[in-house]
Amino acid sequence: MGMGFVRRIILVIMFVFLSYSLVKNVTEFRKNLLFYNNYQKELEDYKKEHALLLTEKTLATSPRELEKTIRNKLNLLKEGEIAVIVPPPSPTPTPVITPYVPVYKQWWNVFFLSR
Repeated sequence: MGMGFVRRIILVIMFVFLSYSLVKNVTEFRKNLLFYNNYQKELEDYKKEHALLLTEKTLATSPRELEKTIRNKLNLLKEGEIAVIVPPPSPTPTPVITPYVPVYKQWWNVFFLSR
């Protein structure tokens, strides 16, 4: 139980401490990496949404689109234009199909079954 035993104990304690530290750091790194990847994905989604909103804003503020919107809401026409109003399509009626009854059965029904 000399000095070699104490060294081994110290080395084992250092090994356990360093192993624990390594596992803790790797776990923390994975957690941070996952957070970073989620943040990057969210950032890309916001960039796409921002680009879409900018496009909509540009379209909504262009003079041509403003004129079109105003004319459609107020039902206005330019000089020389003709308005064509198309009514919404009505549902087409389905014809009632009567079953075909031969003539001899019709006479039979009239004379013998109508009582």
